[in-house]
Amino acid sequence: MFTIRRSVALIGLSLVLILTSSHAALAANPSNITVTVMIQNLSVSTTGPIDFGVVTAGSATVSTVSSTVTNAGNVAETYSINLTNPGGWTAVQAAPGSEEYCLGAMFNSAQPASGGFVYADHALTTTPTSCSATKFAGNETGVSVPASAARHLWFKFEAPSATTVTNQQTVVATVTASAP
Repeated sequence: MFTIRRSVALIGLSLVLILTSSHAALAANPSNITVTVMIQNLSVSTTGPIDFGVVTAGSATVSTVSSTVTNAGNVAETYSINLTNPGGWTAVQAAPGSEEYCLGAMFNSAQPASGGFVYADHALTTTPTSCSATKFAGNETGVSVPASAARHLWFKFEAPSATTVTNQQTVVATVTASAP
């Protein structure tokens, strides 16, 4: 009798385990998958203006303040920079001659020395030029800047060796963000 009860108990326990385990393997029908998406937002903000004041023809000067360039988007960004010439002057990427000027740009945490600006790496043109590990770089770069991160953009202005233009000139430097 004890053996029959024991056998019945074991069979009952086995059925409970089988039913419980098969129930755990059952899935809901239907089952939902949550899908999320965020639209890429490329956006950059800058501070300014940068005022060099009155400069002498043939002289060079580094800005005393930087423009803070901030990634205002939601993904990493790489910047490109270009300028727009003022009337009467043409930007060059060398020592300026008559009616020419050179505007250099460098990302750096503090004011760089004038000699730190190299024409090949820092002189702006009217064509947008992408930042790189050397292009427009000092101890900071405009490459893969994280969202909300700021960089400090300094300028060096080299005045025309001679000019007939004596009124205030405005050079517009443009920073454009793109995905790295």
